[in-house]
Amino acid sequence: MSEFPHSTVVTVPFGEPRLARIACESLQVDRELSEDKVVRTIRVDDANLVVSFTAQSLRVLRVSINGFMDSLIL
Repeated sequence: MSEFPHSTVVTVPFGEPRLARIACESLQVDRELSEDKVVRTIRVDDANLVVSFTAQSLRVLRVSINGFMDSLIL
């Protein structure tokens, strides 16, 4: 069984690629609090911010996504 069996991808559309790059650069500096339990990768695809999460448990996955979304809203 994989160490990180749970995963999801969140795609956030921005109006233009420049805005997606700004968001990506701003959010990449925030490290995961539980790096041993979850892995997050952030990239830009055209005008979309694409964030991939893989985690040990569904609970950790949910908490990580919620924390990311809180940071994104700011």
